[in-house]
Amino acid sequence: MLSCRESNPDKVADAVARLVILVGLFIWMFRPELSVIASSAAHASDWVHTLIIPVMIALLVYLRRAALVDKLSGGSLWGILLLTVGLALYAAATWPFNYGYIRDVAMIPVLAGIVLVVSGWGALRLCFPMLLLAMLAIPIGPRIYARLIIRPETYTIQAVATVLGALPGVDAVVRGVDVFFESDFGSGVVALAESNRGVRLLPALAALGVFVTFSRIRSLGRLVFVACTAIPIILFCNFFRLFCWAVLDVYVVDSPTSPLPRNASTILSLLLAYLLFACVSAARLNLFADAGQDAPGGEAADE
Repeated sequence: MLSCRESNPDKVADAVARLVILVGLFIWMFRPELSVIASSAAHASDWVHTLIIPVMIALLVYLRRAALVDKLSGGSLWGILLLTVGLALYAAATWPFNYGYIRDVAMIPVLAGIVLVVSGWGALRLCFPMLLLAMLAIPIGPRIYARLIIRPETYTIQAVATVLGALPGVDAVVRGVDVFFESDFGSGVVALAESNRGVRLLPALAALGVFVTFSRIRSLGRLVFVACTAIPIILFCNFFRLFCWAVLDVYVVDSPTSPLPRNASTILSLLLAYLLFACVSAARLNLFADAGQDAPGGEAADE
């Protein structure tokens, strides 16, 4: 495959120039929403992964640069429709309604419209994972978030207490959203009382899964398989995080306020998620043998 410079430098330069102008206008228009998102990510640990999303998107663009240039066209006027939909959604969420999250979500169809207007359908298809990462970077309102995660949080904490209680010499019980334990080493509590702490990494784990999965351009069958396993992997890794946290509290750390169990378990769960998504994405399955093999250098047909 030809490089960016060898393919069509004039076409690439023209597309980049239009993209820079439209993205600049996008940032100018949505600067209040972008500022709030950045502030939320900087001050709310539930969404700190948002600060890394732009780096992930830039890396995916770099890894797909040859394929993006190959799919580059003169753009499509259908992108104007996506831009209109996004702007209409933004306007409706401003007046007569006032929904901050909907205004944030309106940025996604606007971004998709920009890509479609500048680059065409082929490039928009390749940019799907970048748009998905941008969607995962948008913080959900605390009320909606609490309603969405209350069941996963409850089940995860109960599972942690059950497995922890099965360890030799350990008795564990759930009270509220905390796990109280007694062991041969003493007694204490795995302090999960902070709101949503039991599932705080779910969006970050999802973003990591998207990045790992789409770091190569994979066959459609492979993507379907990864999508089917994504939710179990995310939930298991979150369970693994809380379980490691509890084990460290029981066997290593005496102080319930120590940050060591929380920080160490977070790192371990992210590493596990990376490995699991990498293994699932790289698995050679006869079920999808007719979908094509990944090409060298991260290039392959999606179908």
